[in-house]
This record gives sequence, structure tokens and C-alpha cells, in this order.
Amino acid sequence: MNTNIERLSQMLKRHFHFWIEAFKDEETGEDVSIERRDILDTELSDEERQLIKAIAADIPNLTDEELLRFQEEISYFGCRTKEQIYIERVRRGEESMAESIEGVPTLRVLCDKGNRWAAYALYQKYNWGDEKQGIFINKREAKHYFDLASDVPQQYNDEWDDVDHPGEEFPEEFCYTLTGNAQTLDAVEKLINDLCQKLGIPENEHDGLGLFVPQRQLMKVLVGSDTEYYRGNVQHIERRAPDRLVITTEADKGEPLLYALRQCFENLNVEM
Repeated sequence: MNTNIERLSQMLKRHFHFWIEAFKDEETGEDVSIERRDILDTELSDEERQLIKAIAADIPNLTDEELLRFQEEISYFGCRTKEQIYIERVRRGEESMAESIEGVPTLRVLCDKGNRWAAYALYQKYNWGDEKQGIFINKREAKHYFDLASDVPQQYNDEWDDVDHPGEEFPEEFCYTLTGNAQTLDAVEKLINDLCQKLGIPENEHDGLGLFVPQRQLMKVLVGSDTEYYRGNVQHIERRAPDRLVITTEADKGEPLLYALRQCFENLNVEM
């Protein structure tokens, strides 16, 4: 057994109180025992973080038994390492584990390699939206990934979505070109970058996947309101010249942000 896994088990005992609850099932009359856990402390020490990193680096060398055990134990701390385990299990042939992966870039890679479970996971994210991952509901993308996940793509029926999202509009891409005073453009760029650091996914910009800054949060800063009418995401910002900034969004409507930018930055020319 991997010694790091044993150290992890000891670490858990410092963070959780494990106990067995025994009771009689009222329906079957059988005696049942369930393991319970009381959280003592979830703050990891530097040594414990290093231990998790050491195990994560050794994931490809773990046995299937150790992999499953580590997956269960590491989940208590919400570590991103758990996704590495899912990826490793997919690599070993457990294709369905892809559906448990949260990271959109990873799912896209697996989908491109033909993993239908990854395609289905992406379908779910775009069909229902995933605020944690910065995914805005996009029924076109949802249908695309549903088709990739299905043996019979034509079975997809967008009427399914209308049950829970009546009258849902397809989001569109909007580009806003801001020209004028360079210092004012600096302020706009800084505002969006600050929101991205707090709410978006900045690393996605390098992969071409979009910043996913919630437009509602930007509108709240600009006009003090974040109603459903302002739903969408700021996908990209590009400073094409000292006096020119381009903002790309994905939203149901483009006019609200256009008017908000014009209202807040009167010395800029804003076109959509």
C-alpha cells in the first residue's frame, strides 16, 4: 500500500471524528450500520498540502484500489486533485468517469477525443448553465454536444428545454468598440480585469475559451442593477490601440450594456 495514502488516512483522523451509527430499518426490520463523520477542522497545514501534492504527482502510479480510496478521502477537502483522479480513471478505460469532471477545458479535450460522456457533461452545462464554471445557458451549444453524445443525434428535441425554460432565447455574440480617451479606456479595462479576477476564469482566456465574467455583475457596477434582463458573460477584451478597446460578450440582448457604457463613459464613443 502506498505510504502516502496511509499518511493521508492519518491526516483525516486529525480533521474528522469518525463513528458508526447503528439503527433498525423500519421498513425491512434489518439492523443497519452507517459510518458518520463530524468535521473537526478542514484547514490544511503546509505539510498536509505538500502531502496531497505528492500523492497527486503519483496518481498515474497508484493501483486501482488506491485510486478509489484516494478519490473518496481527498474529496473531503474539495481539492482539485480529485479531477486528476477522474482523468486517470478515464485514461484507464472508465469512460463514464468523464461525466464527473468539472473542468470545461478538460471536458473539451476528452470530447475532441471522442468521449461521449464528456460531450454529455458539456451538454448538461450549456443546457442548464453552470455559474461556478462561468457557463451561460446556450441551447445551440447544448444541442451540439448532445448530438456528439448521442448515437442518434436527431432524437434531440429542443421542446424538452421549453418545459423548464419557456421562451428561452438563444444567446448571441455582441462586440462593443470603445474609442476615445486612453485613460478612460484604461479604467474600463481595469474594471473588467478586476471582475475577472474575482468572478471570471482568467486562465480560460489563454485557451480561447472566454473570460466568463458575468455580465450581470458588470451591469451592477455600471448602473446599480443586476436583473435577469442583463444575463450574459463578458468573453473577451482586446486593446487594439491606445485609443480603442473591444469588448465581446455572449448575451440575450446587446442594448443594455451598450447604453450602460455610453451612460457611464460619456467621453467615449461606444458602438456595437
